[in-house]
Amino acid sequence: MEDYIKKMATQIGEFFTNLSPGRKLAMTATAVVIFAGISAMFFWAGDTSYQSLMTNLNAEDSANIIRILREKKIPFKVDPTGKNVSVPPDAIYQLRLELATMGLPQTSVVGYEVFDKQSLGQSTFVQKLNQKRALEGELMRSINQISGVKRSRVHLAIPQKAAFVEDQKKSSASVVLDLDPGTQLSEKQIYGIGNLVSRAVEGLDIVDVAIMDGMGKVLSKNPNDPLAAATASQHDFRAKVEKDFEHKIESVLARIVGDGRVVARVSADIDFSQTNETQTSYDGDGSAIRSVQRDQKSMEGSRPGPYGLAGAASNTPGTPPAANAQVKTDTKTTNETTNYEIPQSVKRIVRPAWEIRKLSVAVVVDGKTVRVPASALANASADAASAAGADGKSSQTPVNTAKTEAWSPEKLKEFEAIVASSVGIDRKRGDVLEVKNMEFSREDFEEATRLIAENERKTYVQNLVTYAIIGLTIVLFFLLVVRPFIKWFTDNTVESVDSFLPQTIEELEKLQKNQVIQQIEDSVPVVPERVDPDKVEGEMLKEKITTLIDSNPHKAALVLKDWMHGNIDKRGGAPDPGKGKTA
Repeated sequence: MEDYIKKMATQIGEFFTNLSPGRKLAMTATAVVIFAGISAMFFWAGDTSYQSLMTNLNAEDSANIIRILREKKIPFKVDPTGKNVSVPPDAIYQLRLELATMGLPQTSVVGYEVFDKQSLGQSTFVQKLNQKRALEGELMRSINQISGVKRSRVHLAIPQKAAFVEDQKKSSASVVLDLDPGTQLSEKQIYGIGNLVSRAVEGLDIVDVAIMDGMGKVLSKNPNDPLAAATASQHDFRAKVEKDFEHKIESVLARIVGDGRVVARVSADIDFSQTNETQTSYDGDGSAIRSVQRDQKSMEGSRPGPYGLAGAASNTPGTPPAANAQVKTDTKTTNETTNYEIPQSVKRIVRPAWEIRKLSVAVVVDGKTVRVPASALANASADAASAAGADGKSSQTPVNTAKTEAWSPEKLKEFEAIVASSVGIDRKRGDVLEVKNMEFSREDFEEATRLIAENERKTYVQNLVTYAIIGLTIVLFFLLVVRPFIKWFTDNTVESVDSFLPQTIEELEKLQKNQVIQQIEDSVPVVPERVDPDKVEGEMLKEKITTLIDSNPHKAALVLKDWMHGNIDKRGGAPDPGKGKTA
């Protein structure tokens, strides 16, 4: 085996030495390209693809996950930020289940599971601290479920209960939100977060909840000033009312003048005062007697009348009174009370929390589009051609097929009536409505369209040139490398053999002395003889007949016998039936 390898190496070396410089260069380049291609293929096949295992991790969770992956000897990749960890896709789902079993990622949030493991001898301070920590964790989990919130932190300040109500301090809370890129929370979402935190903590008002984003911007509007918060809510409500009115006006007029050809702006003066009113009205004409009460008193009697002289003598005790007549008394008293029922109506009116005091509406309408008749187009074209002939220059200005005209005053009055009916304009209330017709300024997008088309054309040309270069490189590779290499293998090697064989008797005797004739005979290719088709066909037929006779000798004997009897019949003899049957 070693001799054979040495022999092959010697022959290859001698053959390479006898090649021309061009073929040597082609063979070397081909070998280098093949080796580089095979190496790249092995590197590509051995390269492992990675898929994201966890994203948006904090530093603590990322470090814990990397530590576990190293312990399990699982290959992984970490992006430059350290927030995303990638592993091979064949183990990603199993790893996620194992990490979830281990409680990763923790995201530094601990909820009520802090009470799952309780140790004996905990102090009251530790229990209260764990309760506050668990409440903060549960609030963070709830806030993280809101769309657009990536992470959140909640800090609660819950004072201890005081013995007296006037000494009790109020609770407060702070919420920090880490939002997704490009996300902006609405006012309703911010109010919902504040309401969630205030309802979860005993004694916490929504005005005592401060909410800010990751950039330090306060999202809650004046949480310590209820009046300012109410003012902000009223401002938002006013903007919503104005937006609704504007949408109504534009949606109605857009059906008439065209989409994008009407602009409406509304300014609403809204009264947010809420009043309770009670009204009582009486109907005097519809009165009726409800009850009558009569009281009569009568008294009769007599008493002695006055006697004696006027003065001190009549009043002196011991003096006999003078005789006088009796005085009679007769008294009658009558009282009558009549009660009337008067119909009355009582109305208790609670007016709404807002009421429009005045509306100011401004509407701007673009002109109407009028189609130009074909005859006018023909005349315009003729005029343009004549002008070009007179100047000796060809005009490239296109003729427009449509033009914009102003709306008539009657149409503007109709538009004004439509708008007044849509938003409920009340002139007595002092509402103002203005509808004006003005030509809108339209942006010219022809230059932008031309630049876009030019960029697309450049990109197309660049791609075309790139693919052409790649294709040309492949063609040149086949023409200059692969084709010469194949031709080198398929070329006739007669010249090489002639140069390899001895040319003189002295060289032949030298080779005989060195006993390399046998090696030359082994290395010289054997030239096959000329093939005769008839001879080949006869050999094949002979081989087939031999195979049939060997496989079924009895049948071959019958066939041979039939051939012999057939030859006898042709010569004039008659076959023997008995012998044929016996055979």
